[in-house]
Amino acid sequence: MLKLNKILVPTDFSDGSKDAYKYARALAKKFGGTIDFLHVIPVFKYLNESIRKLGLPLDMDKDVYPQILTDAQKRADAELDIAIPAEIRGSASVKIDRKPSERIAAYAKKKGYDMIVMGAIGSHKNKLLKGSTTEKVIRQSEVPVLAVNGDIPPQGINRVLIPTDFSSLSISALAYATSMATSFSTSVTMLHVMELYGSPLENLPKGEGEPGRGDTESMTTTILSKIRKYLEKNPLGDTEWSLEEKDGGHYLCPVGDDSRHIKFNVVILRGISAHYEIAEFANAESDIIVMATHGRSGLSHLFLGSTTEKVIMSSEIPVLTMRPSKP
Repeated sequence: MLKLNKILVPTDFSDGSKDAYKYARALAKKFGGTIDFLHVIPVFKYLNESIRKLGLPLDMDKDVYPQILTDAQKRADAELDIAIPAEIRGSASVKIDRKPSERIAAYAKKKGYDMIVMGAIGSHKNKLLKGSTTEKVIRQSEVPVLAVNGDIPPQGINRVLIPTDFSSLSISALAYATSMATSFSTSVTMLHVMELYGSPLENLPKGEGEPGRGDTESMTTTILSKIRKYLEKNPLGDTEWSLEEKDGGHYLCPVGDDSRHIKFNVVILRGISAHYEIAEFANAESDIIVMATHGRSGLSHLFLGSTTEKVIMSSEIPVLTMRPSKP
């Protein structure tokens, strides 16, 4: 099962940040661990505010920065005390940086956090600017990032969606999806989007697919085959899983444990743009999207960082992204 010993919540004290507090609390209670807050001060904004308050003349090192840090630290500590119960509460840190997203990503890696949980909409409260900092953190972070928007659904997290382009990278998201499913009693759906104006079988990896079979059936068979091969070589966390067909459906089952199983579905859609179809399907049929992303590697796959960012822009539900581990 997924272990989250340390959860980092970057906060700008906005309503979007408060959405992240709720998800972080739920994760910490389910998976264990503590929650820390990080507030990164955008230098120029806070300098302007502080100069107006302090008046002139002033010394930048002796007057401005200590005042900024003191005020922000008090607010971050107060926010942490109010938002996070004592049993899962860590500490709040305040940093000053010209590029908050880079500081958040570097801080999470250096301090050994297991997940970053942050709001998709920050203090600007403008959906046209939705996720501007969050998207940058996703591109730069080697730690998984959960971008959230709004409250946890009343029914809980019951439906996990994994977009796939048939690559091992996209299938690797199963490790997090099964952990969520095991803990939240959810089902897992693997979604592939066919390009509308291309040949459907062009979506299949070269040499795969079965002539004479329907496009959707052939792609579904290929995905199921790839997942079985992946599970044969890769345990998901500390557990070995298998994909079994039972009662006319497919289930993910821990090897040697007949008492647990996760309902598994494959959905094939045709659309003009992958990110639009992913978001539309997810908003109607899912509670969370789990995506693998190349981040800044620049490889031309479906899950190039820009596509992930577009999904976050369009999604009304949380998006959990992770980058592949280096060999």
